[in-house]
Amino acid sequence: MKHPSVPLPRIGMRVIKTAVAVMVSYALFLPFGLTYREELGGVLGQMGPLYACIACIICTQSSLGQTFYQGISRLIGVLVGGALGTATLLLGPALEHFWLKTIVLGMVCVAGVWLCLLIKRPTACGMACILPCVILITGVTGVTRYYYAVARIIETIVGLLVALAVNAALPDHRPESERGGMDMTVEVKNSTRKLCVIGDPVGHSKSPLIQNTMIKALGLDYVYLCQPVPRGQCKAWLDCAKFADYAGFNATMPHKEELVPLMDELDEDARLIGAVNTVCIRDGKAYGYNTDGEGFLRSLADEGIDPAGKRVMVLGAGGASKAVCLKLAQAGAEVVVCNRTLDKAQTICNHDPDHLRPTGFTPEELAREAEQCDLLVNCTSLGMEGASGQFADFSFLDSLAKSAPVVDLIYAPAETELLRQARKRGHRTANGLGLLVNQAVLSLEYFTGTAIDAADMKKRIADVL
Repeated sequence: MKHPSVPLPRIGMRVIKTAVAVMVSYALFLPFGLTYREELGGVLGQMGPLYACIACIICTQSSLGQTFYQGISRLIGVLVGGALGTATLLLGPALEHFWLKTIVLGMVCVAGVWLCLLIKRPTACGMACILPCVILITGVTGVTRYYYAVARIIETIVGLLVALAVNAALPDHRPESERGGMDMTVEVKNSTRKLCVIGDPVGHSKSPLIQNTMIKALGLDYVYLCQPVPRGQCKAWLDCAKFADYAGFNATMPHKEELVPLMDELDEDARLIGAVNTVCIRDGKAYGYNTDGEGFLRSLADEGIDPAGKRVMVLGAGGASKAVCLKLAQAGAEVVVCNRTLDKAQTICNHDPDHLRPTGFTPEELAREAEQCDLLVNCTSLGMEGASGQFADFSFLDSLAKSAPVVDLIYAPAETELLRQARKRGHRTANGLGLLVNQAVLSLEYFTGTAIDAADMKKRIADVL
């Protein structure tokens, strides 16, 4: 009789990284005889590899960026817990009373969790509770409690550094499709505020992934959804969103222009560009914003590019191009808008004829404009993943000064053929991830009133895209 075969579990890179990290952390302590030998006295007597190994096990379960975040959270928990635990020394002999110690255990747990949530580090709560409780329950007394807490902090730092080194030395070489994704489980409570993106179609949107990644990292009580809304139905949707108590929503094509007359108030950029991509609902009123233009300027700043006084060549005359061109002009740039349909380019330029001028899209026209260009920005869909169309000729890049950066608003693929050709010719290049992140950060700041570190979010979002 044949027994059914049971597939053996695969030993993946995470398992290997964990094993290597534990061995390294163990080897760092043993040669010095640091194995929790109380006879050594002081901090050394309380130190050993156990907590460093635990820190390694936790931190090597994810990517390098997530390792750093988890490790810092664990260190914060240890610092908070160590401070709370050693603070109990002030109670002295009173801790010998059973009921007082029981009450203190509860109080330090509440304090530890509250402090970690206050600084938006929920993953630090565990150590902030466990460490002071261990200090109290194990019977460690007097100044030894200080040694115990300091030893835990040192061990955690060692474990974090080992985990970072191992994750950097042993990267995950699996194809993107086979990698374990970031845990995007969202806890929805009765108090959770709703956000979403609307469009037609909208199922392809990465906004829910991006926004929920930021919401989870910040510990905010929001959830971000995807809501298909047919063309021409923005008024009906806005009424539904108000009735359903949405905090707000983002809008993609074809709704950006349709939303403008439906807003109770518009910010300056939405009025300037004539499009709304972010709507905040407060006290039954709709406030419209446009984050595309400002998000683009911020993405340039992230790359160290200041458009003021520069001659900028923008390819395309669609909605994204309009936001980019008008904000570039506002920032002090001279912009030429290149488009196959000259009338569409002229329509954009009519908003600021002193700083904007139109031209065509023939190889000769592109080459002529590139000669005078300090910065090239592609706002067309040419080269986009899943979209038809590609530049027929890249020879205009030969006319571009080597010092001129080339920016593509496309982020999938990460390097379009335009960027690859520009890089081969020695140009500095940047894709649309910076714009994607910065406009999303601006939207979430409007929705929640929370200041957000865009650089930190860019790293997190790059891990999940």
